[in-house]
Amino acid sequence: MKQIFVLMMVVCGWVGCSTSKPQPVAQSLFNGRDLTGWVVMHGGDWTVEDGVLVGRNGQNWSTDPEVSGSWLRSERSYQNFILDLEYTIEGNSGIFIRSGLEQNPAFTGYEMQVLSDHGRAPSKGSAGSLYDVIAPSQNMTRPTGQWNQARILVEASRIQIILNGELVVDFDDATRSTGGYIGLQNHDDKSVVKFRNIRITEL
Repeated sequence: MKQIFVLMMVVCGWVGCSTSKPQPVAQSLFNGRDLTGWVVMHGGDWTVEDGVLVGRNGQNWSTDPEVSGSWLRSERSYQNFILDLEYTIEGNSGIFIRSGLEQNPAFTGYEMQVLSDHGRAPSKGSAGSLYDVIAPSQNMTRPTGQWNQARILVEASRIQIILNGELVVDFDDATRSTGGYIGLQNHDDKSVVKFRNIRITEL
């Protein structure tokens, strides 16, 4: 109940809960059939299998802010939005927020860390963190192979991450960019990441 109350406060605070004005409508970013609406960046393998977006054989990732590895990005850029999706992960991945096309998207914008680290202590590199910026309040990722639900709320300089029903990040100094691309990281040749039900609500 506490989690639902916090979420309602967040959504009502940002998009408004008045019945006198139209509410923003969620749009699907993934059609469940192919990569329409997405652009492959710097290699890696992306396929659609049984309605699920699957990333394998990622390459060339490092912590160098100047160099990008393989990722999948939205065709268009976004500024203020709510991003909802489900994922399962074996290994390492990430969700990029307001990222640029040049250099490392984890640093031109921001990255929500996606990692199979169930049960580990939260850190700036653990699942649900705003990578290398702020640790989640708790590690809410589920065991490897299980689906996770993520909601990322972005408006002005504020980013909130809700993972599996818990508000784990509330960061109000997101000044790297005011807009950019949404991206899905394809990290390395040992990691397999899957995404489904990807939806965005522009604010």
